Amino acid sequence: MIGRRLRLAALVATMAVAATGCQYWGMAKTASDNGEPVPWFCDPVAANSVTLPGMGFTNFYAGQTRAPLSSSQCLTVAHQFDEAKAYAEQFPTLGAAVDAGFDNTFNFIPGMGTHHGLDSISPELLADPTFDPLHPIIPNSIIDDVFDPAQPEFLQYNGNGRDAVLVGMSYYVRTDTGQPPAGFVGNNDWWHHHPTLCLDRATAVASSPNITDAACASRNGVNVHLQDYYMLHLWVVDDLEYHADVHAPMHPCIVSTGAIFDMDDPCHDNYTPAGAAPAAASLTSADGAGATDASMAGMDHDMGCGMATMPEETTTAAAT
Repeated sequence: MIGRRLRLAALVATMAVAATGCQYWGMAKTASDNGEPVPWFCDPVAANSVTLPGMGFTNFYAGQTRAPLSSSQCLTVAHQFDEAKAYAEQFPTLGAAVDAGFDNTFNFIPGMGTHHGLDSISPELLADPTFDPLHPIIPNSIIDDVFDPAQPEFLQYNGNGRDAVLVGMSYYVRTDTGQPPAGFVGNNDWWHHHPTLCLDRATAVASSPNITDAACASRNGVNVHLQDYYMLHLWVVDDLEYHADVHAPMHPCIVSTGAIFDMDDPCHDNYTPAGAAPAAASLTSADGAGATDASMAGMDHDMGCGMATMPEETTTAAAT
């Protein structure tokens, strides 16, 4: 918990964030006031799987279905999505994120982008004799056992260069229950995990998931066992919202050449409807850095945009 705040130095007044953070709450409030169905981000229509290639093998949501949130639930998550979006938009390019202290964990992967996290696992941590790759704890990091909807642990970009732009964000939370965190209200946020990731000793960038320790060592890597860490994507970036499922594990408009920022592009209709089995997806990095082995094949709201219950100050990342 303490580590979550160590590299969050620049204090930003709540009013400044809230003034530009009303997009999703406003849509939910309008729908609620007019007696309309909840907006798309509260009503997933695409099939979702937590056992795609590269993920874990346990379906934590077996026998469960997803359904539209209630208006009250939708207002809650909409406010939280606005906060997460405002946080992520402080780092519109990969260069801005790197300058603020975000480390590369995964190179660009079609369907997801990159994964850059504040104080994530570093080469120095991998070499530290006190670091236990079987039960990893990342000291002084926001990657911990706290679910903070206003601060996603990872930001995702549409390429590996400094001019790559923001495409999404992800939460990454550790639990000791053998189950994903409670997360957002309702049952539409289906979390997945990667039981092991092979991290390069020199860069700490992940490549192959779910390979043996010996196979990882042969690649000059450390196989970090992350079975207690769970991930959830959030697709709310302007002109790249994924209306079929705001928490989809893969975004079909993030392609090998980057991202398609066009809500009219047919890529947005490229999904399997709920109730059908999702198509398998590859998690190989566009530049070849990813794996090539077979394993890769509760608030009541009338908040005026959330103002009533937001804390007096919120924190944002700053480089040190």
